[in-house]
Amino acid sequence: MTDSEFGDRVDNTLVQVEEYIESLVDALDIDADSSRAGNVLTLDFDGFGKIILNSQVANHELWVAAKSGGFHYRLTDNEWVNTRTGQPFASHFVEILSGQLGQQCPPLS
Repeated sequence: MTDSEFGDRVDNTLVQVEEYIESLVDALDIDADSSRAGNVLTLDFDGFGKIILNSQVANHELWVAAKSGGFHYRLTDNEWVNTRTGQPFASHFVEILSGQLGQQCPPLS
């Protein structure tokens, strides 16, 4: 995969996460702001801290930083997977977010 193709995949994922968070604002009655600067997406949850997603082009990885820790994901069989556990990004991100917000969040599709 070229760096350009990797960048496109990251961009699509960050857009998907932004749209997911927007859908949660009304569904779960949470206060969340998102801001994007290039390959960095910052999610700020009023009273619950931040979650930051960014890409590491040199490694072709997507990184997530949250209260619960830092996580790395690599594309495997067309899906982002945790480099330590093999867990898919979508389900793991929902776990991270649910833990940080203190309430169960719906699946990320």
